[in-house]
Amino acid sequence: MAAKEMKKAALNLSCPVCFQVFKNPKYLPCYHSYCEQCLEKMVVQSKITCPECRKEATIPAGGVKELANNFLINRLVDELIRKRKVEGEEEVKCENCEEDDPVVTYCPDCSSFLCHVCNEVHKRAKLSRGHGVIPLTELRSSKRDSIVLPKCKIPMCKKHSIELLFFCKTCEELMCMYCIKEHAGHEYDTVDRIAGSCREELQKATAPIEEMVEQLCMVHEKVDESRKEVRKQGEDINKEIDRHYNDIMQKIMRQKDQLKQQVCDLITQSEKTLTTQLEEVEFIRAEVLSMKELKDTLEQSSDQEALSTSKQVIDQMQWLVDKYKMLSHQPIKTAEIRFVPSEQLLPQFGDLGNVKDYKAISDPYKIVDIDDGSPWGIAFSSTGFWAVSDWSKHCICLFNDQDQLITRFGGQGRNRGHFHHPTGVTFDNGDHLYVADRNNHRVQKFDINGNYLLQFGSKGCKDGELNEPRGILAHRGKVYIADHGNSRVSVFQTDGQFHSIIGRGILGESYNIAVDSINRLFVTDRSNDCISTFTLNGQYLCRIGIAGTYTSQLKSPYGIAIDPNGFIFVTDDNQRVSIFDKYGKYVHCFGSRGHHIGQFRYPLEVAFAANGYVYIADFNNHRIQIFSVL
Repeated sequence: MAAKEMKKAALNLSCPVCFQVFKNPKYLPCYHSYCEQCLEKMVVQSKITCPECRKEATIPAGGVKELANNFLINRLVDELIRKRKVEGEEEVKCENCEEDDPVVTYCPDCSSFLCHVCNEVHKRAKLSRGHGVIPLTELRSSKRDSIVLPKCKIPMCKKHSIELLFFCKTCEELMCMYCIKEHAGHEYDTVDRIAGSCREELQKATAPIEEMVEQLCMVHEKVDESRKEVRKQGEDINKEIDRHYNDIMQKIMRQKDQLKQQVCDLITQSEKTLTTQLEEVEFIRAEVLSMKELKDTLEQSSDQEALSTSKQVIDQMQWLVDKYKMLSHQPIKTAEIRFVPSEQLLPQFGDLGNVKDYKAISDPYKIVDIDDGSPWGIAFSSTGFWAVSDWSKHCICLFNDQDQLITRFGGQGRNRGHFHHPTGVTFDNGDHLYVADRNNHRVQKFDINGNYLLQFGSKGCKDGELNEPRGILAHRGKVYIADHGNSRVSVFQTDGQFHSIIGRGILGESYNIAVDSINRLFVTDRSNDCISTFTLNGQYLCRIGIAGTYTSQLKSPYGIAIDPNGFIFVTDDNQRVSIFDKYGKYVHCFGSRGHHIGQFRYPLEVAFAANGYVYIADFNNHRIQIFSVL
């Protein structure tokens, strides 16, 4: 055995307390093993707290020595010691006499090292005359590890000093023939009769080992590869930053270094996540490999050893199977980072770019069910409350900042406070709620408690009239309404007075509205598969998006919202959320068609909470999906 392998074997057979190779190992009731001497030191008022699982065990009246012996570990330790002696790692003495004569042979039948004198006696003795004695020099040069395996020894009864040839199923312990009377009325039999079924249970319990080892190796490789890709991603981003800043003055070099530190922090966090996953995989793989070695040893063990360790092995195997099932077999998704440079250098050397992490935009942080309703619009008040319009139940749901439903109000109808398929919702700075009442062709205004205040608009195409309004946005004393049927944006004062029209002759099916920090108005246009941008005065600026189903393309966009960094989030008929930077350049997307977590069936609205979480109204899945955007 190589020195490295010997060291590993010794580590696996080390007591968790003294870190030395086990000496007379004993089981606690929790099946953790320790040296007898170590256990003696841990006794407090006839009790021991297991250092590994912290379970408390009561010591028998006879003391620690009465605890169950770990026969299997004893045998493995014996094997290790003999291998050390063969390799010259430990002093070899004759095991047949007390003289200090050098050892010259090893008898595998007796599992004994013999000096020259004892070897001669061994050859002549009637009982050992036919044993295959091997010279020690030949043993050390032939690497015949199997030769030094100690013979399976039947353990002896401590009380009666005879072999333990019976097993009590009731007490799950070995017995000698004199111990049987102490187990009167119990179910018991001879070891050789019970061992067969016990070995079958052991074989069945350890059957998944081979597949688990193979799968864990594959998972390990995938996670390690993902960690390398994350590291490379960081290197590539840093190079891009370097290219962008090569010609910039020394004064703004400090800003470059700050951005690179952000990249470093984000990559470190991503790598840390994958490293943690890798360590978990390595830990479980090591446990599985250890169990595989134990399985191989059990195949060569005695019936007594198999019986005395079966429950421990089966319990440990069940624990391993549970851990294995809970283990993610794919690398944890980590950060997708992009460097977003500013369009031009500002004279005052303002921010020249941002590093953005889209780490969590893949799986929802949380799901809020809408009780078989159909959520359309979402809006947040300044106090953290948020409202959802329920299209199919003709009502408004109000939630607190803990995402708990507070109340519902409304109902189907044409009277004040009733709705006919409500769509967009918005709060103004005074926490008044405005609701686009689609099939009533009007907007209704309520206070934060849902009390009706006023309404404006009626069906028609003239100024001040509406035709199936969709999205709605309150901004700086005005209410902007996506006047879908009239292919325009209608603007009103918050008191309901008509103000102006935006997008006439440019917009097709206006669907939703957002305004960014520099007062640009963004309108999703379903029939033109794009986002049209205007000034708040109505001047047309540009179009964002290309029609299509591929990544970076839009198909009948629905909802739109803009985060504090200027990134534009758009939902569309591709059943996903697309993200563009403030210049209209595609950045990222997430989601797909389906009903599983992170999938959508008509995501009609997107909105940002004050804490940065993004809320998606998943219309036909009857839920709100909440994603964290770090």
